[in-house]
Amino acid sequence: MLISAAWKENSEVGRIWLIPGIELVTSNYVLAECRRNLPRPEQQDRLTRYLPLVRVLESPSTPVLVDSPLLPEKDQQVLAAAVLARAKFLVTGDRNHFGAWFGSELLGIRVEPPNRFPEVLTER
Repeated sequence: MLISAAWKENSEVGRIWLIPGIELVTSNYVLAECRRNLPRPEQQDRLTRYLPLVRVLESPSTPVLVDSPLLPEKDQQVLAAAVLARAKFLVTGDRNHFGAWFGSELLGIRVEPPNRFPEVLTER
């Protein structure tokens, strides 16, 4: 979600920050991955502008998740952060590793792509 929002100016994903009553959470690991995957300085600047409204979980190591699906280690960290935050939703643009769960639950967390998330809240 952070990468999607910061990728281009006026990204539709930025609407998520305007939704009242939600808390946006990420982890220090995910934040580092975002910074690594945003190649241009203006993208880094946009990411920095979004961060004051995001709670960052500090975790020195990857927690082991019981009954977790087989995912690459970097994606295990994303899922672990969502579990630790007791998130209701995991919003991710990673279709390769999380796309099979879009619209369903993974370890009790509903997985949605960023462009669908605002609509999901109105369906509840």
